[in-house]
Formats: sequence, structure tokens, C-alpha cells
Amino acid sequence: MGVVLVALGVAIVAYIAINVLFPGIVPEDKDAFTQQALNRIYDETTARDSEAERDSRVALRNQLEDDTAWVRAFYGTPLSRPMYEALVRAGFREQALAVSFVALAGAVVLSIVFFQLGFGVFSFLAGPVASYGLTYWFCIRKVAKRNLAFLNQFPDVLDMVVRSMRAGFPLNTAIQMIAENMEEPSRSEFRYVLNDIGIGRSVNQALSRLCARVNEQDVRFFAVMVAIQQETGGNLAEVLNNLSRILRQRKQLRDKLRALTSEGRATGWILSGLPVFVFITLYVMQRDYIEPLWTDPLGMMFLGTSIGLIVLCHFIVRKMVALEI
Repeated sequence: MGVVLVALGVAIVAYIAINVLFPGIVPEDKDAFTQQALNRIYDETTARDSEAERDSRVALRNQLEDDTAWVRAFYGTPLSRPMYEALVRAGFREQALAVSFVALAGAVVLSIVFFQLGFGVFSFLAGPVASYGLTYWFCIRKVAKRNLAFLNQFPDVLDMVVRSMRAGFPLNTAIQMIAENMEEPSRSEFRYVLNDIGIGRSVNQALSRLCARVNEQDVRFFAVMVAIQQETGGNLAEVLNNLSRILRQRKQLRDKLRALTSEGRATGWILSGLPVFVFITLYVMQRDYIEPLWTDPLGMMFLGTSIGLIVLCHFIVRKMVALEI
């Protein structure tokens, strides 16, 4: 009995000494230790995302520098550079020159229209601003459509990766098969990934740049899983197979939500377009009736207020029906 007590006392003393001399070996609070690990992973992920975003901007800047002199001059300003980034992400880099001419022509036409409406010298400011806003909105819409098409193809992309890896091919070969056999936009995006790997970047860095080009949560899931597998090992084919099934379920849920909110979206477009239609109809049929809206100061105030309320109504309805999953 005495030997047991002595051994127990030695163990207690040793435990206290280890905690005092090496406090990091035995964590006092498991929850705190887990939270510290999660915070470390979050910081590393945030730093990696920031690096990927910086690399993406550098790549876009390099692409702009390699383009023609007119494209560099038009998209090189801080105001027009976001439009160029949206064009590249929409897959329309080759059409950047044509888009710039369309934007300039739109600025001239809209300036003339505003001048005819009686805005005076402010027409030469409102025209370029309206042309830039419409062109940038067009680019953002194209990016959204391209990302949606990519997400619709992404489960099939993952299935191709899973089949390739189960057949014994490495991940790089699976990416090459996607770049050769899939439809657009998956083909071009994974061709960029393959080019990044070919010039010396790691798979994780190439997928991080893919996340910067296609800023969608599903793509980030894929990049994170590949990064974890590269560090810790494991059956990547099984993990990607489960991810593919989850992404298909998310796609079904998105389609269901889009069907359920179709009435609300249609209501928003009708409420926003009906006043514009009535205005154009009255302008064509009886111009004198609505001419005080841009000739009288009080009418101009009412016109500006009406436009602001119509735009506000449109955005409120869009926010009401925009459900994120």
C-alpha cells in the first residue's frame, strides 16, 4: 500500500512539474486548444486567399500589359480596371477592344440624348457615367452567367476526377483530361490551372487562383479538400465523390429556390419597367404633357425622385428574392 501511495505521489509531482516547465504539452482546456487550432487554420486560409487574390490581380495586370496600346490606355485607369477584370473573368478578354469602342460610342450617344432632354452641360458628364455603368453591369452579368454555367458543370468535373483517380491516374492527369474533354467554361478554367502547374506553381496555388477567377463557394470547397489531402493524405477520390453528391444536392436546392422566387423576380421587373414604358409612350404620343419634367425645376425634382424610387424598388425586390445557400 505504501509503495502505491509513493508511486501516486511521484506521478502527481511529475505531472505538476511537466505543467510548470512545459505548459504547452498538456492543454488545460480542450475547448480553448481546439479554438486556437481553428483560429490558426482560419488565419492560414485567410492569408492563402489574400495571396491568391493578389496573384490573380498581378496576373490580370500582366495580361493587360501584354495587350494592345489602346486597351492598355483605356483599361489602365483605376476606374476602368474593374471592368477589365470582369471581362477577363467572363472569358471575354479577346473582346476587350470591341467593348471599349462600344463604351465610348455609348458615352457619345447618351450625352446627345441627355443634351436633347435639357440637361445642358451636365449631359457630357452624365453620358460617360451612364455608359460606364451600363457596360460594367453587362460585364458583371456575364460573369454571373459564366459562374453559373461553371457550377452546373462542376459536379461532372468532380466525377471525372474521381473516375480518373480510381483508375490510377494522378490529379494532374485528371486536370488535363478535364481541360481537354469538358465543355466551356470548365475547359478554359482548368486549362489555366494546367498552365499554372506547368510553369512551376503547386496544385494548391493553381486551385487558389481558380478560386480567385471563379469566386464561388463550391469551388473553394474543392480547393480546400485538395489542400488538406496534399498535407495530411487520405482517399481523395472518396472525398471528392462525397463532395460531388453534396454539390448536386446544392444545385437542386438552388434550382428549387429559383423556381419558388420566379414570381417575385417577375414582379420586380414589372414594377421597375412599367413606369419607364409609360414615360416612353407619353413622350412619343404626347410630348407636351410630360415636357415640364425636364423644363421646370420642380418637374426635374419630381423626375429625379421618381427615378431614384424606381431604382430603390428594383433593388429591394431583388434583395427580397435573393436567397443564399
